[in-house]
Amino acid sequence: MSHFNLKSLTFYGTAISSVVILFKVVTAYGNTNLKAPASMGGSYRIGSQNLPGCLQSDALVLDIQQSGIYLFGSLLPGDAKVEQVTSAKKKPTLSGQLINQQLSLEGSVTSISRCHSAVGAGEHNRVKIQGVVQGKTLVGQIQLNSTPALEFRAERKGEGRGMRD
Repeated sequence: MSHFNLKSLTFYGTAISSVVILFKVVTAYGNTNLKAPASMGGSYRIGSQNLPGCLQSDALVLDIQQSGIYLFGSLLPGDAKVEQVTSAKKKPTLSGQLINQQLSLEGSVTSISRCHSAVGAGEHNRVKIQGVVQGKTLVGQIQLNSTPALEFRAERKGEGRGMRD
């Protein structure tokens, strides 16, 4: 019994050709229509602005980690020590998404000591951040608990410079 008859060769040739053509079509579709979201992870320095409640300080740092469209982050004091930054990266207190180049983060403020005295023991202030990254600038709104949202601008910090230790 020979496996090299015309019927078998035609079947396998057609199957292999179909897979190759399907692969080329899917690859062409992916290259033209599927784009990865813009990279926006990093540290953004929020200058001393008119921020709500306990967030008023000399400067804050919004540290953002990105995994595709999912965002995780922490709001830290501008003079955060290395240990505090490392801890915030391991256990981010903010989470959200990047949809159509607009970021939305929500969570609690645990790293800013001024915010601990403003609420009861075991409770944390809730913060909501929405914005758009334009180059190295994050422009958006920040809302603390139920206060009205306020506008802010944050500049992305250079990759080579770290926080104070």
